[in-house]
Order: sequence, then C-alpha cells, then structure tokens
Amino acid sequence: MNEERISAARADMERRVAEFREKQAKFQREREDYYETTIEKVRATDWNEFVTPRQERRARH
Repeated sequence: MNEERISAARADMERRVAEFREKQAKFQREREDYYETTIEKVRATDWNEFVTPRQERRARH
C-alpha cells in the first residue's frame, strides 16, 4: 500500500513538472513572437527621421 502511494505521488509530481515545462515553453514562444513582432515594427520605421534632422536628409538625397 505504501509503495502504491509513493508511486502515485511520483506520477503526480512528474505530471506537474511536465505541465510546468509545457507552460514555460509556451511563455517562451510568446515572448519570442512578441519580440519578433516588435523588432519588425521598429525596423519598418524610418530611423533616419529620428537621428538626422529633416533638412540634412533632403540635402543628401
């Protein structure tokens, strides 16, 4: 009887650990997706507009 309880407790812990790892992996994927989306938006902006005054940019082109 005692071994059955230990076995059941071990199985429960293993299940919980597996669920925790799955959840952490999901969070990691969501962070990576958010990062990629944010970086794409930043790269789509005209960085020169923020770095170089407008008149200097026109003179160069």
